[in-house]
Amino acid sequence: MPSGKRFVIVFVVDGLRPDAVTAEDTPTLFRLKTEGVNFRNGHAVFPTVTRVNAAALATGTQPGTNGILGNQLYAPAVDPHRAFDTGDYRNLLALDRATGGRLVLVPTLAERLAARGLRLAAVSSGSTGSALLTNPRAVAGVGVLINGYFDPGRTVAWPASVSEAVLAKFGPAPAKTGGDRYDASVMWTQRVLREYVLPELQPAVVINWLTEPDHSQHHLGVGAPSTREALRNDDGEIERVLATLDELGLLGSTDVFVVSDHGFTTNTAGVDVARALIDAGLKTASDSPDVVLASSGQAIALHVEGRDADRLARIARFIQSRDWGGVLFTAGRAPGDPRGVVEGTFSLELIHVANDERGPDLMVTFPWSSTPNAFGVPGSDLANVSRGGAPLASDHGSMSPWNVRNTFLAWGVDFKTRTVIDAPAGNVDVTPTILALLGIAERDGLDGRVLTEALASGGDAGQVAVETRVHTVDAGAYAAALQVSVVGGHRYVDKSWRLAR
Repeated sequence: MPSGKRFVIVFVVDGLRPDAVTAEDTPTLFRLKTEGVNFRNGHAVFPTVTRVNAAALATGTQPGTNGILGNQLYAPAVDPHRAFDTGDYRNLLALDRATGGRLVLVPTLAERLAARGLRLAAVSSGSTGSALLTNPRAVAGVGVLINGYFDPGRTVAWPASVSEAVLAKFGPAPAKTGGDRYDASVMWTQRVLREYVLPELQPAVVINWLTEPDHSQHHLGVGAPSTREALRNDDGEIERVLATLDELGLLGSTDVFVVSDHGFTTNTAGVDVARALIDAGLKTASDSPDVVLASSGQAIALHVEGRDADRLARIARFIQSRDWGGVLFTAGRAPGDPRGVVEGTFSLELIHVANDERGPDLMVTFPWSSTPNAFGVPGSDLANVSRGGAPLASDHGSMSPWNVRNTFLAWGVDFKTRTVIDAPAGNVDVTPTILALLGIAERDGLDGRVLTEALASGGDAGQVAVETRVHTVDAGAYAAALQVSVVGGHRYVDKSWRLAR
């Protein structure tokens, strides 16, 4: 373990598939992958969406533990009729107010560090919601949080003194105009990190979120030439941060993670699930509270009023009868039982999405395939749409391995060199490992594990015991499979799929 002061930085490259890290497009990331530790079996938590994984990274806990369960979230205390978008920080602060400060239900990494006199700085060019979830207690004065889009030109950070300093030194962030690429946003944010956060604030840990290539992949398609250019820009920005750390004399005591919040797949069609339920007589109207949908693109959480078991079973049977119905999840039958209470469903507990307060009654995925898109990138899915809208070009959220598998690299003074690890690791493991790197032994309440196999002081990376299990369920003509891997009692969700009958 560390013998001196350490600095840890986590680069979160939004939507970066591991197969996009190449010598041609990402020479810096390719060097880190080659020189450091390459986790070839990296895992996003499910649903494989941004805000869910931001919370997992920031807390070291699973969605069912921390309470952030989707890119949309249903909380009747905020709105009894519909789910809200977690991408807008104002909605998250409304949840915080409505629940007495329980935006997330567990201590955050920033809080754990602050209790020991250490500071976390989260510096993000992503949405304001995903930014807030990297340091959910920043508004209350814990650590630092910077994002140019909270209240553009007025509030770009917490605490207020940091916001004032950033605006005075760098001016407002460039507007996000909805164009094909957000390179300018990335570059403004990275400049703030290099020229202010690192030399002046001197945090112990930085979570640095780069919003590309997620934005461009959504609109142009994963693997499109312009999305690859956005990724090249990211790579150059990360190289500049590493150069700044070297200039500041910090690189020799630095540990680096490079992760993505999820993979990416091509949408081949959209499904208006709400309309399908209404047409089947299972939901009254689009805004009726009898069944509330919270969409995460390629996965949907359904909340049934009063947890009506009969309605829930009828909805599940209906979706299982549709070609667009994938794998379904309901409350577990009993502790340790992989089956859900509804026939032909798996347990929500099995995939870490069960939560009595905020959890869904039914989680729905769509069928996926490994079919490549026009740019030769494998992985295709269906996505939820509303009111006849068209799906995005590419998306995420599903339990396809092309979305579950994320980029996961480690490099630095405390990590092994030129090492490839095939044992599963995940975003939920980042916080526990950071605490270990900083010599903090207290890790109570975490779901993730310390990635000891990646540490220079750890054991042989090839001698990690992994148990892989495939569970199956069926109901009449419907059947489905779910694969999980277990390391030291920590369960990783690998993939699920509908079986041909």
